[in-house]
Amino acid sequence: MTIYEERRGSVGILSLNGSFVGKPGASLLERAIFGLLKDDCTSIILDLAELKFIDSAGLGAIIAAMVSVGRRDGALKLAAVRGDVQKTVTGMHLDQVFELHDSVEQAVASYIKKGKT
Repeated sequence: MTIYEERRGSVGILSLNGSFVGKPGASLLERAIFGLLKDDCTSIILDLAELKFIDSAGLGAIIAAMVSVGRRDGALKLAAVRGDVQKTVTGMHLDQVFELHDSVEQAVASYIKKGKT
């Protein structure tokens, strides 16, 4: 898996590409999240448009990231959840835990509406 970082105002966007499996993927996400938090970026979007597969370790890492961001009074949102990843997220009922958006643009707009940018 690779992670690309982008900023739109005060919103940090992490685009995940490939397959999110095991500890290596979890470590990559943890480093990326903590890098944003270190820069006081607590409005974070995970763009999953190019994520092809996620296992239980990957889901656990996303949940841990949400908790870490929440402890800093921030929010972590998921965007462009599709295909097998969407089946896994909804199958585990994580669509009831995370705020999901059809696109990164919609997720960014949701922060703007709440005055978080």
